[in-house]
Amino acid sequence: MDTSKLKTSTGFRYENAFENAIEKFPTLARISSAATFGIPGLALTKVDEGLCECMTPQGICVAGPYVLITAYCNINKYREELEKHATKGGNPSKLEAAKNHPQHKSVIYVVDKESLEHIATVALPDCTHGGGISYDGTFVWVAKDNERKMSAVLFSELERVIHYGFGTVRYLSTVNVKCQASFTITYGDRMWVGNTFSRTTGTMVGFRVKNVLGIPRLVRDGEIEMPVLAQGAMLADIGDKTYLAISVSGGRVNPSTVYRYEVDMSKVEKGKVLKLEDCKDLGTLQLPPMMEEITIDPETRAVYTQFESASSPYADVEGNPCKSIVDRVCVSSLEDWFPEV
Repeated sequence: MDTSKLKTSTGFRYENAFENAIEKFPTLARISSAATFGIPGLALTKVDEGLCECMTPQGICVAGPYVLITAYCNINKYREELEKHATKGGNPSKLEAAKNHPQHKSVIYVVDKESLEHIATVALPDCTHGGGISYDGTFVWVAKDNERKMSAVLFSELERVIHYGFGTVRYLSTVNVKCQASFTITYGDRMWVGNTFSRTTGTMVGFRVKNVLGIPRLVRDGEIEMPVLAQGAMLADIGDKTYLAISVSGGRVNPSTVYRYEVDMSKVEKGKVLKLEDCKDLGTLQLPPMMEEITIDPETRAVYTQFESASSPYADVEGNPCKSIVDRVCVSSLEDWFPEV
Protein backbone atom coordinates (compact mmCIF):
# COMPACT_ATOMS: atom_id res chain seq x y z
CA MET A 1 0.00 0.00 0.00
CA ASP A 2 1.33 3.43 -0.98
CA THR A 3 1.12 5.59 2.15
CA SER A 4 2.97 8.60 0.75
CA LYS A 5 -0.25 10.52 0.06
CA LEU A 6 -1.91 9.79 3.40
CA LYS A 7 -2.22 12.75 5.75
CA THR A 8 -2.99 13.39 9.39
CA SER A 9 -6.69 12.77 9.92
CA THR A 10 -9.00 15.66 10.76
CA GLY A 11 -12.68 16.09 11.45
CA PHE A 12 -14.86 14.35 13.99
CA ARG A 13 -14.09 10.70 14.68
CA TYR A 14 -17.10 9.85 16.89
CA GLU A 15 -19.95 12.22 16.00
CA ASN A 16 -22.74 10.22 17.64
CA ALA A 17 -20.72 9.63 20.79
CA PHE A 18 -20.26 13.37 21.26
CA GLU A 19 -24.00 13.99 20.94
CA ASN A 20 -24.61 11.31 23.56
CA ALA A 21 -22.04 12.91 25.84
CA ILE A 22 -23.83 16.26 25.61
CA GLU A 23 -27.09 14.60 26.66
CA LYS A 24 -25.39 13.03 29.65
CA PHE A 25 -23.32 16.10 30.62
CA PRO A 26 -25.26 19.35 29.96
CA THR A 27 -22.24 21.43 30.99
CA LEU A 28 -20.43 20.06 27.92
CA ALA A 29 -22.87 21.95 25.71
CA ARG A 30 -22.06 25.17 27.54
CA ILE A 31 -18.29 24.82 27.27
CA SER A 32 -18.58 24.06 23.55
CA SER A 33 -20.98 26.92 22.86
CA ALA A 34 -18.59 29.02 20.75
CA ALA A 35 -17.22 26.28 18.48
CA THR A 36 -15.73 22.80 18.31
CA PHE A 37 -13.09 21.29 16.06
CA GLY A 38 -11.94 17.73 15.66
CA ILE A 39 -8.76 16.76 17.47
CA PRO A 40 -6.29 16.05 14.65
CA GLY A 41 -4.59 12.71 14.27
CA LEU A 42 -6.92 10.51 16.29
CA ALA A 43 -7.32 7.96 13.50
CA LEU A 44 -4.03 8.60 11.69
CA THR A 45 -1.03 10.87 12.21
CA LYS A 46 1.64 11.41 9.62
CA VAL A 47 4.94 11.57 11.48
CA ASP A 48 8.36 12.04 9.88
CA GLU A 49 9.18 8.35 10.02
CA GLY A 50 5.76 6.96 9.10
CA LEU A 51 2.10 6.73 10.09
CA CYS A 52 0.78 6.42 13.64
CA GLU A 53 -2.68 5.12 14.56
CA CYS A 54 -2.31 5.46 18.34
CA MET A 55 -1.67 9.12 19.10
CA THR A 56 -3.24 10.22 22.38
CA PRO A 57 -3.80 13.99 22.85
CA GLN A 58 -2.60 15.62 26.04
CA GLY A 59 -1.77 19.32 26.37
CA ILE A 60 -3.22 22.37 24.66
CA CYS A 61 -2.27 26.05 24.52
CA VAL A 62 -2.62 29.11 22.31
CA ALA A 63 0.56 30.54 20.79
CA GLY A 64 0.06 33.62 18.63
CA PRO A 65 -2.23 32.64 15.72
CA TYR A 66 -2.10 28.93 16.55
CA VAL A 67 -3.70 26.39 18.85
CA LEU A 68 -1.05 23.80 19.78
CA ILE A 69 -1.94 20.26 20.91
CA THR A 70 0.57 17.70 22.16
CA ALA A 71 0.10 13.97 21.61
CA TYR A 72 2.16 10.84 22.19
CA CYS A 73 2.18 7.41 20.56
CA ASN A 74 0.32 5.22 23.06
CA ILE A 75 0.88 1.94 21.23
CA ASN A 76 1.88 0.01 24.35
CA LYS A 77 -1.46 0.78 26.01
CA TYR A 78 -3.34 -0.10 22.82
CA ARG A 79 -1.60 -3.49 22.57
CA GLU A 80 -2.29 -4.13 26.25
CA GLU A 81 -6.01 -3.45 25.83
CA LEU A 82 -6.30 -5.58 22.69
CA GLU A 83 -4.39 -8.49 24.25
CA LYS A 84 -6.57 -8.31 27.37
CA HIS A 85 -9.68 -9.00 25.32
CA ALA A 86 -8.17 -11.23 22.62
CA THR A 87 -9.58 -14.36 24.24
CA LYS A 88 -13.01 -12.76 24.80
CA GLY A 89 -14.09 -12.23 21.21
CA GLY A 90 -11.53 -9.56 20.40
CA ASN A 91 -10.32 -8.61 16.94
CA PRO A 92 -7.30 -10.78 15.97
CA SER A 93 -6.39 -8.72 12.89
CA LYS A 94 -6.43 -5.52 14.91
CA LEU A 95 -4.19 -7.10 17.53
CA GLU A 96 -1.74 -8.33 14.89
CA ALA A 97 -1.55 -4.85 13.37
CA ALA A 98 -0.92 -3.37 16.81
CA LYS A 99 1.93 -5.82 17.43
CA ASN A 100 3.62 -4.56 14.26
CA HIS A 101 2.96 -0.90 14.99
CA PRO A 102 6.20 0.97 15.86
CA GLN A 103 6.71 3.49 18.65
CA HIS A 104 6.58 6.92 17.02
CA LYS A 105 7.90 10.26 18.19
CA SER A 106 5.51 12.58 20.00
CA VAL A 107 3.98 15.46 18.06
CA ILE A 108 2.45 18.90 18.23
CA TYR A 109 -0.66 19.38 16.13
CA VAL A 110 -0.99 22.94 14.88
CA VAL A 111 -4.47 24.40 14.32
CA ASP A 112 -5.13 27.82 12.82
CA LYS A 113 -6.89 29.88 15.48
CA GLU A 114 -9.16 31.68 13.03
CA SER A 115 -10.25 28.88 10.71
CA LEU A 116 -9.90 26.09 13.33
CA GLU A 117 -8.29 23.96 10.61
CA HIS A 118 -5.30 21.67 11.12
CA ILE A 119 -2.35 23.17 9.22
CA ALA A 120 0.70 21.19 10.36
CA THR A 121 1.95 18.25 12.41
CA VAL A 122 5.28 18.96 14.06
CA ALA A 123 7.31 16.06 15.45
CA LEU A 124 9.15 16.40 18.74
CA PRO A 125 12.65 14.90 19.03
CA ASP A 126 11.59 12.23 21.54
CA CYS A 127 8.70 10.05 22.69
CA THR A 128 7.75 12.17 25.69
CA HIS A 129 4.30 11.82 27.25
CA GLY A 130 3.90 15.57 26.65
CA GLY A 131 1.30 15.99 29.36
CA GLY A 132 1.21 19.75 28.92
CA ILE A 133 2.24 22.61 26.67
CA SER A 134 2.44 26.37 27.26
CA TYR A 135 3.78 29.50 25.54
CA ASP A 136 5.51 32.41 27.28
CA GLY A 137 5.84 34.71 24.25
CA THR A 138 9.28 33.43 23.22
CA PHE A 139 9.42 29.73 24.06
CA VAL A 140 6.95 26.89 23.72
CA TRP A 141 7.31 24.64 26.77
CA VAL A 142 6.60 20.89 26.79
CA ALA A 143 6.00 19.16 30.13
CA LYS A 144 8.04 15.95 30.47
CA ASP A 145 6.04 14.32 33.30
CA ASN A 146 8.05 11.77 35.32
CA GLU A 147 11.30 13.08 33.90
CA ARG A 148 10.68 16.13 36.13
CA LYS A 149 11.75 18.38 33.29
CA MET A 150 10.43 21.10 31.00
CA SER A 151 11.77 21.36 27.45
CA ALA A 152 11.76 24.63 25.53
CA VAL A 153 11.24 25.01 21.77
CA LEU A 154 11.99 28.40 20.24
CA PHE A 155 8.71 29.70 18.82
CA SER A 156 10.45 31.02 15.72
CA GLU A 157 11.76 27.51 14.96
CA LEU A 158 8.30 26.05 15.46
CA GLU A 159 6.89 28.59 12.99
CA ARG A 160 9.51 27.62 10.43
CA VAL A 161 8.36 24.01 10.57
CA ILE A 162 4.70 25.07 10.53
CA HIS A 163 5.23 27.00 7.30
CA TYR A 164 6.82 23.92 5.75
CA GLY A 165 3.84 21.81 6.84
CA PHE A 166 5.70 19.07 8.72
CA GLY A 167 9.11 18.30 10.19
CA THR A 168 10.88 17.98 13.52
CA VAL A 169 11.81 20.69 16.00
CA ARG A 170 14.65 20.49 18.49
CA TYR A 171 14.66 21.43 22.15
CA LEU A 172 16.71 24.56 22.70
CA SER A 173 16.95 23.74 26.39
CA THR A 174 15.66 21.17 28.89
CA VAL A 175 15.39 22.29 32.50
CA ASN A 176 15.09 20.13 35.62
CA VAL A 177 12.18 21.65 37.56
CA LYS A 178 12.60 19.22 40.49
CA CYS A 179 8.95 18.23 40.46
CA GLN A 180 6.79 15.99 38.32
CA ALA A 181 5.84 18.02 35.25
CA SER A 182 2.32 16.77 34.54
CA PHE A 183 0.88 19.89 32.89
CA THR A 184 1.76 23.52 32.33
CA ILE A 185 0.13 26.91 31.80
CA THR A 186 1.20 30.54 31.67
CA TYR A 187 -0.42 33.31 33.68
CA GLY A 188 0.88 36.76 34.45
CA ASP A 189 4.65 36.87 34.44
CA ARG A 190 5.08 33.20 35.33
CA MET A 191 4.97 29.80 33.73
CA TRP A 192 3.26 27.26 35.96
CA VAL A 193 4.05 23.55 36.17
CA GLY A 194 1.49 21.23 37.72
CA ASN A 195 2.37 17.94 39.36
CA THR A 196 -0.32 15.33 39.85
CA PHE A 197 -0.53 12.27 42.05
CA SER A 198 -3.10 9.48 42.37
CA ARG A 199 -3.19 9.30 46.17
CA THR A 200 -2.19 12.72 47.44
CA THR A 201 -2.52 16.37 46.57
CA GLY A 202 0.04 18.04 44.35
CA THR A 203 0.96 21.62 43.58
CA MET A 204 1.24 23.96 40.64
CA VAL A 205 4.65 25.62 40.82
CA GLY A 206 5.28 29.09 39.43
CA PHE A 207 8.50 29.84 37.52
CA ARG A 208 9.77 33.14 36.22
CA VAL A 209 11.41 32.66 32.84
CA LYS A 210 14.76 34.41 32.47
CA ASN A 211 16.24 34.71 28.99
CA VAL A 212 20.02 34.45 29.45
CA LEU A 213 21.83 34.96 26.14
CA GLY A 214 18.94 33.32 24.30
CA ILE A 215 18.73 30.34 26.67
CA PRO A 216 15.77 30.14 29.08
CA ARG A 217 16.40 29.79 32.78
CA LEU A 218 13.65 29.08 35.33
CA VAL A 219 13.42 30.69 38.76
CA ARG A 220 10.94 29.08 41.15
CA ASP A 221 8.43 31.54 42.62
CA GLY A 222 5.32 30.39 44.49
CA GLU A 223 3.02 27.35 44.54
CA ILE A 224 -0.71 26.64 44.52
CA GLU A 225 -2.12 23.40 45.90
CA MET A 226 -3.68 21.01 43.37
CA PRO A 227 -6.21 18.24 44.11
CA VAL A 228 -5.55 14.54 43.63
CA LEU A 229 -5.36 13.52 39.94
CA ALA A 230 -5.29 17.06 38.57
CA GLN A 231 -4.80 17.00 34.79
CA GLY A 232 -4.80 20.67 33.90
CA ALA A 233 -5.61 24.14 35.15
CA MET A 234 -6.53 27.64 34.01
CA LEU A 235 -5.84 30.95 35.73
CA ALA A 236 -7.68 33.98 34.34
CA ASP A 237 -8.91 37.41 35.37
CA ILE A 238 -12.48 38.67 35.27
CA GLY A 239 -12.50 42.33 36.26
CA ASP A 240 -10.07 42.81 39.12
CA LYS A 241 -10.36 39.24 40.40
CA THR A 242 -8.50 36.05 39.48
CA TYR A 243 -10.19 32.70 38.97
CA LEU A 244 -8.81 29.18 38.91
CA ALA A 245 -10.31 26.11 37.21
CA ILE A 246 -8.71 22.69 37.74
CA SER A 247 -9.57 19.59 35.70
CA VAL A 248 -9.50 16.25 37.51
CA SER A 249 -9.87 13.03 35.56
CA GLY A 250 -11.98 10.14 36.80
CA GLY A 251 -10.47 7.62 34.41
CA ARG A 252 -12.38 6.16 31.47
CA VAL A 253 -15.53 5.37 33.46
CA ASN A 254 -16.15 8.14 35.99
CA PRO A 255 -16.91 11.76 35.10
CA SER A 256 -14.21 14.42 35.14
CA THR A 257 -14.59 17.10 37.80
CA VAL A 258 -13.65 20.75 37.42
CA TYR A 259 -12.90 22.52 40.70
CA ARG A 260 -13.35 26.30 40.60
CA TYR A 261 -12.00 28.97 42.91
CA GLU A 262 -11.52 32.69 43.29
CA VAL A 263 -7.83 33.18 44.09
CA ASP A 264 -6.00 36.04 45.74
CA MET A 265 -2.72 35.97 43.81
CA SER A 266 -1.09 38.38 46.27
CA LYS A 267 -0.96 35.40 48.66
CA VAL A 268 1.17 33.37 46.23
CA GLU A 269 4.67 33.87 47.62
CA LYS A 270 8.06 32.29 47.08
CA GLY A 271 8.66 29.40 49.44
CA LYS A 272 4.98 29.00 50.34
CA VAL A 273 2.06 26.91 49.06
CA LEU A 274 -1.31 28.60 48.69
CA LYS A 275 -3.85 26.07 50.01
CA LEU A 276 -7.12 25.63 48.15
CA GLU A 277 -8.97 25.83 51.47
CA ASP A 278 -7.75 29.43 51.68
CA CYS A 279 -9.36 30.25 48.31
CA LYS A 280 -13.05 31.02 47.72
CA ASP A 281 -14.72 27.79 46.59
CA LEU A 282 -17.08 28.33 43.63
CA GLY A 283 -18.23 24.73 43.34
CA THR A 284 -17.57 22.05 40.76
CA LEU A 285 -18.60 21.15 37.21
CA GLN A 286 -19.13 17.63 35.91
CA LEU A 287 -17.79 16.80 32.45
CA PRO A 288 -17.16 13.58 30.49
CA PRO A 289 -14.33 11.23 31.48
CA MET A 290 -10.68 11.68 30.56
CA MET A 291 -10.53 15.48 30.49
CA GLU A 292 -7.03 16.85 30.05
CA GLU A 293 -5.84 20.46 29.85
CA ILE A 294 -7.80 23.72 29.75
CA THR A 295 -6.28 26.85 28.23
CA ILE A 296 -7.32 30.45 27.63
CA ASP A 297 -6.34 32.66 24.70
CA PRO A 298 -4.87 35.81 26.28
CA GLU A 299 -5.99 37.88 23.27
CA THR A 300 -9.57 36.72 22.62
CA ARG A 301 -10.21 35.16 26.06
CA ALA A 302 -11.64 32.07 24.36
CA VAL A 303 -11.25 28.91 26.44
CA TYR A 304 -10.20 25.61 24.83
CA THR A 305 -10.87 22.26 26.50
CA GLN A 306 -9.19 18.98 25.61
CA PHE A 307 -10.09 15.31 26.19
CA GLU A 308 -8.10 12.13 25.46
CA SER A 309 -11.04 9.70 25.36
CA ALA A 310 -11.30 9.46 21.55
CA SER A 311 -7.79 8.05 21.07
CA SER A 312 -7.56 4.43 19.93
CA PRO A 313 -6.35 2.90 23.24
CA TYR A 314 -9.50 4.21 24.98
CA ALA A 315 -12.15 4.26 22.25
CA ASP A 316 -11.20 1.67 19.63
CA VAL A 317 -11.03 -1.34 21.94
CA GLU A 318 -13.45 -4.13 22.78
CA GLY A 319 -14.52 -4.76 26.34
CA ASN A 320 -13.46 -1.58 28.11
CA PRO A 321 -13.84 1.56 26.00
CA CYS A 322 -14.37 4.98 27.55
CA LYS A 323 -18.02 5.44 28.53
CA SER A 324 -18.47 8.96 27.09
CA ILE A 325 -16.19 9.88 24.21
CA VAL A 326 -15.29 13.45 23.25
CA ASP A 327 -13.49 13.61 19.91
CA ARG A 328 -13.05 17.37 19.68
CA VAL A 329 -11.67 20.48 21.30
CA CYS A 330 -14.45 22.52 22.86
CA VAL A 331 -14.31 26.32 22.61
CA SER A 332 -16.23 28.69 24.85
CA SER A 333 -15.99 32.00 26.66
CA LEU A 334 -14.40 32.44 30.08
CA GLU A 335 -17.82 33.44 31.43
CA ASP A 336 -19.17 30.00 30.45
CA TRP A 337 -16.82 28.55 33.06
CA PHE A 338 -17.78 31.07 35.75
CA PRO A 339 -21.41 32.01 35.00
CA GLU A 340 -22.06 33.08 38.56
CA VAL A 341 -19.38 35.79 38.47
